[in-house]
Amino acid sequence: MDQATLIERARNLLPALAERAPEAERLRQLPPANVRALIEGGLTRALQPEAFGGAGLGAGTHVALTSTLGAACPSTAWCQFVWSAHSWLLGTYPADAQHAVWDKNPEALISASLGPVGQAEAVDGGVRLSGRWAFASGCDHAEWLMLGAVVVRDEGPAPILCLVPRREVEIVDTWHVMGLRGTGSKDIQVDGIFVPESFAPSWLETVGRNQGLAVTVIGGPVLGAAEGAVARFRERLLVRTTATLQRQKDQGVARQRLAESAVEVDAARLLLERNAREIDAWTAAGQPADPPTLRWIRDTGFAAELCARATQRVFEASGGSALQDSEPIQRFWRDVHAGHAHAFLNWDTAAEAWANGEVGGAAD
Repeated sequence: MDQATLIERARNLLPALAERAPEAERLRQLPPANVRALIEGGLTRALQPEAFGGAGLGAGTHVALTSTLGAACPSTAWCQFVWSAHSWLLGTYPADAQHAVWDKNPEALISASLGPVGQAEAVDGGVRLSGRWAFASGCDHAEWLMLGAVVVRDEGPAPILCLVPRREVEIVDTWHVMGLRGTGSKDIQVDGIFVPESFAPSWLETVGRNQGLAVTVIGGPVLGAAEGAVARFRERLLVRTTATLQRQKDQGVARQRLAESAVEVDAARLLLERNAREIDAWTAAGQPADPPTLRWIRDTGFAAELCARATQRVFEASGGSALQDSEPIQRFWRDVHAGHAHAFLNWDTAAEAWANGEVGGAAD
């Protein structure tokens, strides 16, 4: 399946996703109909290896898909990012781990909390995993989870990424939030479960080696949500009356806000698409040793910053009527800012990391 087909399928879903967006907020997880639509359309398998029936596509497809969905329902786009990206990540695991997941169910969804905050005890044949992880988006619908941890071996502590079945973990309902409510990004509790060695590869060889991709893929849903906010603001302007001179003056200010926000989200898209093209080329070339990871992180952080600025501007210019629960622009505003709060989308952190790489040595 090619990118154009997947994008067309995503676009066909947009009216229904927009209609069900309030339901996703009420449920604090995606409605089952949204999950079925993503799976049946093949969207969650966009990055899954072709050997297991996936489309085997790359970062460019991922950004295009998630941003398309985000213009209707950012929570659905966010879960699509999670499930699709972690199918790709499973493709970096040993073959028996991949077979354990996909031989039984090629459409299995994988959620994650990647930070190595858990504790793993080395035992014969694997590790014994314990801990609590936050922000496991889409976990209610997932069959498997990837959980970061640190294991202590003779050679010292090392981060690993454990693949565990959902039936062996406890989902703790902590997701009472102001934005991205439909993602169901709850906590995961694990108390001493056994994880085979091949299900617990090195964190550095999975996430760490692919950090540029791991960061860039997060930007798509935020981009789509910001584009949705700008599109909705444009719709609101089209229906406003221009009966008086004052109203015409107000319209001129609002149109200026529209132009500023539109160019910001366009710039954000260009940054993410450039990242994606370079990541896909790097992957196709066999992952040469020195990718521009810090620039990819910088550009993703700034793209998220542009999206937040654009959404803030059009929300502020929308007036009191935008506060209504029935008005999509307030949901886009909340969802963009919730996504922007992700640690990997923080502009200050991304800017400092890039600048330290550029001039930190000279300054020291």
